[in-house]
Amino acid sequence: MLASSSSSFVWLLLLLLFLHLSDCVPIDSVMAPFSGLVRERLLYTGNRRQGLFMEIDADGSVQASPDPSSNCVLELRSLSPGKTIIQGVRTSLFLCVNSQGHLRGQRDYVEEDCTFRELLMDSYTLFLSPHTGLPVSLRFKGNKPGRRRGPLLYHFLPVMNNQVVMEEGETEDLGVPSVDLDKNDPFGSGLVSHSIFSPSMHKKKKKRGLQ
Repeated sequence: MLASSSSSFVWLLLLLLFLHLSDCVPIDSVMAPFSGLVRERLLYTGNRRQGLFMEIDADGSVQASPDPSSNCVLELRSLSPGKTIIQGVRTSLFLCVNSQGHLRGQRDYVEEDCTFRELLMDSYTLFLSPHTGLPVSLRFKGNKPGRRRGPLLYHFLPVMNNQVVMEEGETEDLGVPSVDLDKNDPFGSGLVSHSIFSPSMHKKKKKRGLQ
């Protein structure tokens, strides 16, 4: 009788364990919907003087442009959670980086050069180099590689594309406003639905007496 009761108790425990496991979802299944996600964005960065946009030109040069163009329209593709590929819509060039931190656009995708870790920090997005793990930074348009002037441009805000890329490289501007970083809403209500608040930017403004 005792043996029968023990056997029944064991079977009951096994049944409860099976029911519990059947309700669990593997972590891969939870994160699977994010794999392959493609976002068309403009990658905004800047300093106190002006707003700038990442631009991948047809010759493979990557720079910060003050004016958004068709070369600034980018596709951000999620390979897996936190791992992102960036590709120019017009040029079809992949954003890649070498071990020295120099960005370039290239036709062929190479995983060890062209896969970035996307990290959200203080309302900004950082793209970490697969070589060094450090944030990649843009140079100003017209500057030669290795001759960076001014502050590092590595804080990005992916913003919705307000341009239509036309055939033969023409673009129809739908009113992307100029960006003023000294305003509480640097993008304007026409570019984002809500003002973006950055704690670090807010602190810097208060120290300079801008608010």
